Amino acid sequence: MTRAAAIRHGRADRAAALAALMAAGVLAGCAPGAGQGPEAIELANIAEPNIVPKSSPAQFARAFERFCLDTPAEARAETLRAADYVPFAPVRASSRVRTFVVDDRRPAVMLAGEGDCAVAAEARTGQSARVARLVAARFPAARPVEPARLGPSVEAAWLSRSGGPVILTLRQLRPGHPSRYTLALVQTD
Repeated sequence: MTRAAAIRHGRADRAAALAALMAAGVLAGCAPGAGQGPEAIELANIAEPNIVPKSSPAQFARAFERFCLDTPAEARAETLRAADYVPFAPVRASSRVRTFVVDDRRPAVMLAGEGDCAVAAEARTGQSARVARLVAARFPAARPVEPARLGPSVEAAWLSRSGGPVILTLRQLRPGHPSRYTLALVQTD
């Protein structure tokens, strides 16, 4: 295997691991109201459908651009807080994903690792098409990656030719509940 192929394979492995973590962690190990203080009380009052809401395709894409693409990784949590998002406390202290929610129709935002970022919402018509246009516009040199290489929940994935991040979408099907759609930016370096 050439060095370039090994790097691509390593990126795919890291992206697959983070995709699985984010798919499982889309609020699955989080508890509203964990902790103390005003935010705990506010989280306890959040309407369950607003935790991972039914965001419009435009809101979904705007949140991804604002928090994952246009805000430097080190400023994301502060920017989310300034936009009225609050941390949704993980049940497991070992959780590597920090989730931020807001009690309206904006998508949940997850931060992990050194710059990994994702937005999640209930699946709605038009989201996939909007995401495809966003990826084409913001990552014109990105090339598709076979989603099956990255995990069973990965619906689409792109790798930047410049050695940048992997961009991927996850579809989480939940029997008896609406499906969730996640757009993630996974750093590979």
